[in-house]
Amino acid sequence: MSNSTNRTQKKAQPAPPSARLVQLVAALGNGAGLDAHTCFAERMGRLFDLSDTIALDAAYKYQPMGPFHPEEGLAERLRADFAQTRDTLINGITLSFEPGDAKVKLRLPRITETPPVFKPYERFYLSHQRQLITAIQYLRQRLRDGFAAQNHTLAQLAVLDTVFDNTLASYGRYCFGAIPMVLGKRFRSLWRAHRNQHSADQPDPTDAWVTPGGWLHQFHQEMQTLLLAELETRLEPVQGLLDALNHEEPLPQ
Repeated sequence: MSNSTNRTQKKAQPAPPSARLVQLVAALGNGAGLDAHTCFAERMGRLFDLSDTIALDAAYKYQPMGPFHPEEGLAERLRADFAQTRDTLINGITLSFEPGDAKVKLRLPRITETPPVFKPYERFYLSHQRQLITAIQYLRQRLRDGFAAQNHTLAQLAVLDTVFDNTLASYGRYCFGAIPMVLGKRFRSLWRAHRNQHSADQPDPTDAWVTPGGWLHQFHQEMQTLLLAELETRLEPVQGLLDALNHEEPLPQ
């Protein structure tokens, strides 16, 4: 295969979900914060203090002794678990934005006052984030449990994943916690642009805000896109575990 073909294949590879989320947040924030994601390796290195480094080294040197109980079809079961969890979360996000009587735990706020306030949307987004955190953390732990019982290599990987998860948890909360703030700025920006296009004596029914082309309809679409991108980003570590499982050769027992 030629070098040009290799370059073409590399260019065709899609960007990871985390990169898409960064791009979306940067676009809504007019580029603010985009430079904060450069020099990723250096920034990640600063997240690990001495105790984290010791814990990571201990996890790397950890030698699981078993006994192991290899499960036939483990990869298929965990992939199905991953797909079901992902589909459930996607459906929950999608349905929460749709009008109607669908039974969902979260429902998009209905804004009728003028001037509109962002607070109900902040609560809505934070509630979705809590759902994502809980569901994905349980999913990730189920993968670790399956790994721990399978063989030495996967059991060690489960321990390493736990250390990384614990170390990066506070940083993850900080990064994902910035999204509602970006959305709040975007909400106020769209509202100001809308008001600048209407004179004070011009009728401005709130029902028109949520029709296609309305400023609030646009905001709803952007918020839903961000939530779905955040979901895919939060699933990346779990996808990484599944990828490792797919490439793992069973070790002799």
